Amino acid sequence: MILLADTNVIIDYWKPASREVYEALNKVFVSNDVVIPGIVRAELLLGSRSEKNQKEMHENLAEFDTLDLERADWEALGDQLYNYRTHGVTIPISDAIMASIALTYGIPVWSNDKHFEMMKSVISELKVYRTEELN
Repeated sequence: MILLADTNVIIDYWKPASREVYEALNKVFVSNDVVIPGIVRAELLLGSRSEKNQKEMHENLAEFDTLDLERADWEALGDQLYNYRTHGVTIPISDAIMASIALTYGIPVWSNDKHFEMMKSVISELKVYRTEELN
């Protein structure tokens, strides 16, 4: 299965809280085709602690294919944002972009972030998996 990974998944994989967390994440990476959106690349690079760390991140990120929105998809994103707002759902724009990419390409989001469940409550077509659901 193709999964669109969120920033929190990549961070947890690179810096796992425990051996069990690493093993659970690694199992998903090995069993699936994991891609990331450009917004996740940018968020990860934003967190660089040094030039050396940034270089390492660029090298690690080169392993991932990237999916992004095309020009026409931005209007669909705007409609989705309106839909969230009118349903009382407030979410970060980066998460909304990621959800829109997942919907555009018909693939699920892999995230341990509560915002995606909130978006799913408004747009039921959005498929979201937490790490524990993929193991």
